[in-house]
Amino acid sequence: MTVIEFYDVEYTYPDGTKALKGVNLVVKPGEIIGLIGPNGAGKSTLLMMIDALIFPEKGRAEVLGLQVKESNAKRIREHVGLVFQNPDDMLFNPTVIAEVAFGLINRGVPENVALEHARRELVSIGFENLENKLPHRLSLGQKRLVSLISVLIVEPKILLLDEPTSNLDDYSKKLLENKLREYINRRKNNITMIIAGHDVEFIKKWADRLVMINDGKIVT
Repeated sequence: MTVIEFYDVEYTYPDGTKALKGVNLVVKPGEIIGLIGPNGAGKSTLLMMIDALIFPEKGRAEVLGLQVKESNAKRIREHVGLVFQNPDDMLFNPTVIAEVAFGLINRGVPENVALEHARRELVSIGFENLENKLPHRLSLGQKRLVSLISVLIVEPKILLLDEPTSNLDDYSKKLLENKLREYINRRKNNITMIIAGHDVEFIKKWADRLVMINDGKIVT
C-alpha cells in the first residue's frame, strides 16, 4: 500500500522553467521522508504537486489513491497539509487566532468550537498573548509556528514541511520540534510526512529515509 506515487512526472512553470524532469517516488503510509537537495532542485514544486496546487504535464501522480488533477484537487487537499517555506504565502487572516481556526471553520466546525481549539493550540506554544495580533506583524519565527499549528489543527493524513527551520533561533526550533513530536504521538505514528530543506541534521532526527532531488530528478 502507498500514499504517494509519482511516475515519470514532469512539470514546467509558465516562465519556461522545467522544475520536474521525470520524477519517480513512492511513499508508504506512516513514512517520514527527508527531501534534500540544492536550491532550485524541485523540492518545493514536488510538495506543491502532492498538495494538488499544480498538476503534472507528463507522467502520473497519485495521492491517497487519487490522481493529481484539477477534478480531484479539493479531495486531495482535505487530507494534505502543506506548510510553505515562506509563511507570508499562507497567512491571510486579520488575526492570529482567526488564522489558526480557519482550517477548522472551513471544514464546517462551528466557529466558537474552532476558536476555542485554536486558543488551546496558541497556549500550547506560549502564544496566547498574540491571538489578536495581525499575523504579518509577527516575527519570522512566530509566523512559522503559527503556520505550523494552523495546519496541524486540521490533522492532515499527509504533512508537508518546506524548509521548516529556516531562519529559526534555537528556542523557536525547539517549540517546532515539540509540536511535531506531540502531533506524531497523538496520531500514534499514523502520519505520513515529508520534510524538505537544507537542515540535514534536523531532518535526520525525523526521517526514516532521505531522498535527494537535483535538477528536477530524484538522484538517490
